[in-house]
Amino acid sequence: MKPSDINKLSPRGFRTVVYISLLPVLLWPLLMINAHQLQTSTERFLMLAMPVYALAAGYLAYRCYDERPYVSWVILAVLWLSYLAFAVMMLMH
Repeated sequence: MKPSDINKLSPRGFRTVVYISLLPVLLWPLLMINAHQLQTSTERFLMLAMPVYALAAGYLAYRCYDERPYVSWVILAVLWLSYLAFAVMMLMH
């Protein structure tokens, strides 16, 4: 896939990508069951802020896709990296 092919995704197709990127937020209530295992207040704050951050990132990625598609892809990449970091944080306890 060439870098210019990323811009060929329709806004409707990108909206689908955003919705798929927001699916892990549905698992958040299951993670809240294990919130008592988190020892520091920073970890608890991250647990509560993660869904808000994910929804905001999805919204901003969708809103800026028309004018700056590369920025939208970067926002989604950072969102997926934060999911990965969050999963590692939960697995370390």
